[in-house]
Amino acid sequence: MFWTSKPSNVVRSVVLVLGCSLALAPGVFGQHKEQFAQAQKDNSAVLKQYTWKSRTELKTKGESKNVKLEQVRYDLDGKQQKTPIGTPPEQKAKQEGGRRRGRGRMKEKIIEKKKAEFAELMKSLGQLAGSYAHMPPDKMQAFAQTASVAQGQGESGDQVLIQGSNALVAGDTMSIWIDPASYGIRRIEIRTSFEGKPVHFTGEFQALTDGPTYPARLRLEYPDKEVELTVENYDYQKLGM
Repeated sequence: MFWTSKPSNVVRSVVLVLGCSLALAPGVFGQHKEQFAQAQKDNSAVLKQYTWKSRTELKTKGESKNVKLEQVRYDLDGKQQKTPIGTPPEQKAKQEGGRRRGRGRMKEKIIEKKKAEFAELMKSLGQLAGSYAHMPPDKMQAFAQTASVAQGQGESGDQVLIQGSNALVAGDTMSIWIDPASYGIRRIEIRTSFEGKPVHFTGEFQALTDGPTYPARLRLEYPDKEVELTVENYDYQKLGM
């Protein structure tokens, strides 16, 4: 590069601009963290005023093994209460088909044992997914304070990415894409563990009309058991309506 005049003024200008940018960055990023943490606390409080339906499906090696439908709401202590609302049609058909084939007693016991194991695994993985999707406000605030912030992220480049580790358990990592206007979560990606084995977790969030943001679809992969768990939340209704 050839200078047509002394470079000192140009260099000083560049240094000044960069210096100002770096000085402002921590304040801007810190503001994102604080407002994000507060927005999640407010969102969590409003979400407790709703009840909704949840569909959870467990697959092993790509084959559906268990599906359950539940009605979900929060109790007075802020804990989720889930009530079964019937057997999904696809699972009911499988159960009836199995009974019609008239399996032997020993084979039936083996099948029932496997069903119980799947049900327990499904419950445990579902609780793991829920613990991240509905993270307590104090945990979210602690995570945000130590996380890094990057702007201009997401497919359209208009989101803010918050990344950090040790969100719920030691060694986990969590990435959250948020809308900088509302600080609502749009997507999350988590790498954690279950029984000492790696778990990969992703979630897509949506916002109710004039209401809170909620985890619309959660997908958890547990490679050690070739297991995939999918949770879909829908039909949100405000209590008392």
